[in-house]
Amino acid sequence: MADDPGSLQLTVAEADGNADVGVRGEVDIHTCAELERTLTSLADKGVHVITLDLGEVAFIDSSGLRALVVGHKALQDHGGSLVVVNPSPSTARLLEVTGLDGLFDVES
Repeated sequence: MADDPGSLQLTVAEADGNADVGVRGEVDIHTCAELERTLTSLADKGVHVITLDLGEVAFIDSSGLRALVVGHKALQDHGGSLVVVNPSPSTARLLEVTGLDGLFDVES
C-alpha cells in the first residue's frame, strides 16, 4: 500500500459473475481514471453486479462522481448494476445532494 494519503488503492474480487471493488484513498481528478477503467473493464468482461465499497474513501470530488456514473452506465449497457456500500456520511450526503443515490443503489 502506498503511504500517500491522496493516493488511490483498488482491490477487486470476482466470483460468479459479480465483483467486489474496495476503494481506499481519494477519488479526484488525479485518480478517477483508474476507478473508471476498473469499473468499465469489469462491465466489458460481463460482470453483472459490482459492489463498490467506499468505506475507506477519504475524499471524492465531481470527477470521482463522474467515474461512478460512467461505471454505472457501462454496467447498465451490459444488463448489470452498480451497488455502492459503506459511504462515509459526507460521501452519502454528496450522493444524495447530486441525486446519484437515485441512479444506483446506495447501502449504508
